[in-house]
Amino acid sequence: MHSLSNTYLGCVAAIGLSIALLAGCAGVPPVTQAATAAVPAQVERLDISVRKPAFGGASFGDVGPYEFVAGVATVRLDPRDPANKRIVDLDRAVSADGWVRYRTDVALLRPVRAQQASGAWIVEIANRGNKLALARLNEGATQFDTQAQAGHGWAMRQGHTLVWVGWQGDVELGAQGRTVGTRFPVATEQGQPMVGTSVEEFIFDDAQTMGKGVLVYPAASLERERASLSVRARPSDAPQPLPATAWRYLSPTEIEIQRPSTADGGAIYQFIYPATAPKVMGLGLSAMRDVVAFLKSGQADGAGQPGPLADLPPRVTVALGISQSGRFLRDFIWQGFNAQPGGGKVFDGAMPVIAGSRKSYVNVRWAQPGRYSRQHEDHYFYGDQFPFSYAVTRDPLTGRSDGIFAGCEAQGVCPRLMHLDSSLEFWQARAALVVSDGEGRATPLPDQVRAYLMAGTQHGPATTPVTGICQQPSNTAEQASLVRGLTARLIEWSRDGVPPPASRYPALADGGLVAATRPATGFPDLAPLGVRFPEVLNELGVMDYGVVPPQENSARRYRVLVPRTDADGQDIDGVRLPDVEVPLATHTGWSLRKAGYTEGDLCSINGTQLAFAPDAAARKAARDPRLSVAERYASREAYLQQVRASAQRLADQGYLLAEDVPRWVAKGEALWQRASAAQ
Repeated sequence: MHSLSNTYLGCVAAIGLSIALLAGCAGVPPVTQAATAAVPAQVERLDISVRKPAFGGASFGDVGPYEFVAGVATVRLDPRDPANKRIVDLDRAVSADGWVRYRTDVALLRPVRAQQASGAWIVEIANRGNKLALARLNEGATQFDTQAQAGHGWAMRQGHTLVWVGWQGDVELGAQGRTVGTRFPVATEQGQPMVGTSVEEFIFDDAQTMGKGVLVYPAASLERERASLSVRARPSDAPQPLPATAWRYLSPTEIEIQRPSTADGGAIYQFIYPATAPKVMGLGLSAMRDVVAFLKSGQADGAGQPGPLADLPPRVTVALGISQSGRFLRDFIWQGFNAQPGGGKVFDGAMPVIAGSRKSYVNVRWAQPGRYSRQHEDHYFYGDQFPFSYAVTRDPLTGRSDGIFAGCEAQGVCPRLMHLDSSLEFWQARAALVVSDGEGRATPLPDQVRAYLMAGTQHGPATTPVTGICQQPSNTAEQASLVRGLTARLIEWSRDGVPPPASRYPALADGGLVAATRPATGFPDLAPLGVRFPEVLNELGVMDYGVVPPQENSARRYRVLVPRTDADGQDIDGVRLPDVEVPLATHTGWSLRKAGYTEGDLCSINGTQLAFAPDAAARKAARDPRLSVAERYASREAYLQQVRASAQRLADQGYLLAEDVPRWVAKGEALWQRASAAQ
């Protein structure tokens, strides 16, 4: 990061006006649909390098087999077009012919027989170049070589087409489509790569004496006197400078740190240095817009080659973004990129998953798209300032008015949107600000938005409960079946207008959002079990990004709330899947770091899973206030009956697919056996 005096931050971060009102900010035009003589962008070439059977040639019901297609799109962008002007530093990457060019990966999973396709395109926003969608939709894998990697094949049996387009500027072009990345130009000044100040943060979370840190941008100079390194235990502590002898450059993109003996494994190292060659990261927003629009058009590229989906025109196009990608998707909509060149929407529907109230660290100079604020890690990095909600609201701390939907509502291009969060997003991503204004007043959701809490889950479910640097085992509570069910509903809603299930998200009106204290939440006292309730959460103040490093105004902080819980410590509100509704353990969206790793701070994106005692005698001996397994369920059969009933209710209400009811019974059997084996 640098002084951030570029146009975008000067207008959006410092002034914070709605995108629809940015006409007064020099260099940032209002969002309009004004046409120009030239097209905003053109796919000059789409070079296909891979076209092969997917999933070992397996056939999926009436749809038949799938194929995997991958290639690289070469795109040219008109920096003069109003639709592109908001991309930071675009004017510093112009070729001699007046265009900006970049390359991006494109990958597809499509039915071989076009007539069997559903007409629904699911465009997944890749996460750090990785394809995560089928892990949720199919309980499958991130690659598509064998039949087993298809999981149970739900998306394929529906005939849906899946699309990935590279957007992240610091992920390189992938190898044969195994990941999706980009090759973006760098910003120049007087014909040379720009030089400025960037900030890095490293937390090693181990007990080693040396640590290596990779720099997003290469150092402009290897003179140590021009850089500084500091250490602190917690984000709010004053950074303690370390001598130049405590670190050295291994290369322009890597440093080695001699870690002081007084710092524990969770210490925060901040490195401020002169950097060069900032990539025009905001091109990721236009890449998603323009390549998806090109694929939807069915037209040939600039070289006359037909697109790989020309025979599969979409009836509906929905975007799915998980974690980092969900934050990007919110930013994509907020910054006006869902307006398709020539009119209409890029995405008819959108599903940001586990994004909380954050946006992304993309469309700024010295952007670092992989960063995101947590209570302990990357706390002060860019990407989580107002606006937070989809509706246009007035920020009580700055007086500004804006909303994620401000620009697209003005243009009439808002997607129908489902916002899904885990419990952890309330603790680490201030998810309450999606439905509250930061002063304890409710913020309504627009008619085109539904919000769902995946109750009792951590950011991404653990496969097995493990402790690592946390005090308690991580949380295995599931999300996939709900994401899958709601994806089906989002397609129906966006394509056919079928109303989706009602929002289930903690709200102020009924007391669902409360202060982050044990008495306020109703969480049981588990101190006899060695379980401490958090004394921290990821607080948020108004940030000044015009200084290096950024500074928080601690006197101007938002009121951040969390969900209430029942006597077991489970979230009351939200969609409670059978492993939470019919529990064998308490599942939380928070966990704490253990001694030696900044004890007591939140343990990154981990939740906690605390098994119930097997019977009343064991419960009383442990002084556990929660009922034991035997006190809850008369038998294994009684437990499985409740699991089935829970899953069936959710299917009847539209949150789950009917085919997931027997799957949940099988999962219940596995959970029961695991709990029995642990006794």
